[in-house]
Amino acid sequence: MKNLFTKRQYDNLNRYLQSAKNVTIIIHTNPDGDAIGSSVALSYILEQLHIKSNVIVSNDFPEFLRWIEGSDKIIVYAKNRHEARTAIKNADVIFCLDFNSLARIEILEKIVRETTAPRILIDHHIEPADDFDLKFSYYPISSTSELVYRIGTKLLGTKLLPENIAEALFCGMMTDSGAFSHSSSYSDFFRIIANLLDCGIKKDKITHLVYDNFTESRMKLLGYALSKMTVLHEYRAAYITLSQDDLKRFNFQIGDTEGFVNYPLSIKGIVLSLLLVEKDDHIKMSIRSQGNFDVNEMARRHFYGGGHFNAAGGKMLCKYKDCEDELKKIIKDYEEKLFNA
Repeated sequence: MKNLFTKRQYDNLNRYLQSAKNVTIIIHTNPDGDAIGSSVALSYILEQLHIKSNVIVSNDFPEFLRWIEGSDKIIVYAKNRHEARTAIKNADVIFCLDFNSLARIEILEKIVRETTAPRILIDHHIEPADDFDLKFSYYPISSTSELVYRIGTKLLGTKLLPENIAEALFCGMMTDSGAFSHSSSYSDFFRIIANLLDCGIKKDKITHLVYDNFTESRMKLLGYALSKMTVLHEYRAAYITLSQDDLKRFNFQIGDTEGFVNYPLSIKGIVLSLLLVEKDDHIKMSIRSQGNFDVNEMARRHFYGGGHFNAAGGKMLCKYKDCEDELKKIIKDYEEKLFNA
């Protein structure tokens, strides 16, 4: 299996961990399966090394990820501010998982910057910021969960992990690769999946819990979203907009719009898909592409965001009623690149 990191990086990691009694693991706002899976798995790996840890996130996470063992112990800052602040303040080491800049943890950024604890990044997004003392960053890889597998097996000296760790990592690798449909075209990916299966995980059970565990309201919201989808064949692009009123109408719960942005890419000829969801003070965006169209560049340039080449996120600061006109102007500027993708 390809070695992604140097001996010096692992030596530095071991040096930090040798003196660590309390470790805090922080994941990005609006956490997904990779963020939850990788952080819970890392917490259990540290437990194997007799190191106490906490996982902290700024806001809540989707119901369909709560089956992951250990997810019930995640400290949600919005619900337990004092507990989260105390854990960060008392940390000897802070792991930053599945984000490449402290700006991605939003309300927690200031609290983390005020600490003196070394910050260790484990992440697979492009162009990590200079916010970290040690980086395990490799953007061509499937997921942060895959990186945690590689680092965890190195630390523990074994290929076969306890089942609870393997389940969490499998969930992260599965969800961030779109159920193995992208970001997974290399043999090491499937070698790791095979190793996780050898750990005793139940693949079909995990798949069912993640992809077949939604509410009736969520299914109706999906149908409504697709019914109001706008397709711009002249630009090989499509987008969906959802207002706060739309979400209320369908009893929106955190995670209900997960995956919606992928559906327009099923249309013949479409290479760019965007999902715009109205929030209190901005429009949240999910952006996906296929082929040779860089949505990371688009998100960074126009939408205060970033991510991967074919998957990114961002936001618009205009009013909801103006967002479609603004979006069409931006898409028009990419006409040539979209047709050459």
